[in-house]
Amino acid sequence: MSVTRIRILFFWVLTTVAMILHFDFHIGDLFYGIDIVRPGANGQKPAALVVIRFVFEIFPLIWAVALLYASSGLWRTINFGLTIPFTLSHLAHVFEEIKEGDPSQLLLLTFVALMSILLTLESWKWRKQEH
Repeated sequence: MSVTRIRILFFWVLTTVAMILHFDFHIGDLFYGIDIVRPGANGQKPAALVVIRFVFEIFPLIWAVALLYASSGLWRTINFGLTIPFTLSHLAHVFEEIKEGDPSQLLLLTFVALMSILLTLESWKWRKQEH
C-alpha cells in the first residue's frame, strides 16, 4: 500500500474522529452549566441529524474500509470527488464557528478543515498515480 493511500485512509478516519470530538465538545458544555438546548428543540431528534451523522461520522469510516480493498481508477476518481464537498463543508463549518466564537471548537474545526484539505490533495495525487 502506498504512502499516499495510507495518508488518505488516515485523513478520512482522523476527520471523522475529530467530528465526533466536535459533538463531544458541545456536550462538554453541560459540565459548566451552559445551556446547549437548541432553540425550538422539542425533545425529538430531527431527521437531518441522522443524515448529518451518517455523512460526517459513519460514511467516512465505511469509505475508509472500502479503500483498504478497492483501488481502481474509478475508486480513485470517486474518492477524489467525495473529498471536494467534504472539504467545502468543513471550511464552511469553520466560518460558521467564527460567528459563534467558541475558541475550542474553532481550533478543532480549523484542524479538521486542514486535514480535509490534505485529504483532497493526497486524493488528487492518488488519482493521478498509475494503477
